[in-house]
Amino acid sequence: MFERFTRDARAVVKDADGEARRLGSRTIEAEHMLLALARREPFGLDHDEVLRALEAERERSLMAVGISAGDFAVPAAPVTPPKMAASAKVALERSLRASVARSDRRIAAGHLLLGVLAAETGTVPRALALADIDRDELRTRTAAWLDRS
Repeated sequence: MFERFTRDARAVVKDADGEARRLGSRTIEAEHMLLALARREPFGLDHDEVLRALEAERERSLMAVGISAGDFAVPAAPVTPPKMAASAKVALERSLRASVARSDRRIAAGHLLLGVLAAETGTVPRALALADIDRDELRTRTAAWLDRS
């Protein structure tokens, strides 16, 4: 599948690895892909806002089971490269489906964002809701960007 990726889409996956490492994660999750995409101008996402929303969602989820986020230290960056987690793999599969559905020959960064946004449950949709980011509007803007590129 990666052979169909544009240079920018490959950079997003590489940057998602960097986001995971910075946050001390041993896996690359869909949320790391979202953070990498938030660093790209055409999508109009604010990286710091998305990061705050993801942190708030993590804290809210922990509190729901009676755990305080303050009880945990931020993990050090992993020594071994983070592995692709299920949520990121599903987002990549969905980006391929988005590309095929649009009859696009390549998978661009916009397709990756559509793949991440396709999740109906999980950390990413809950964090986007906390940040008051309208997923449908973001999908529409992303599709328009893909049409122009």
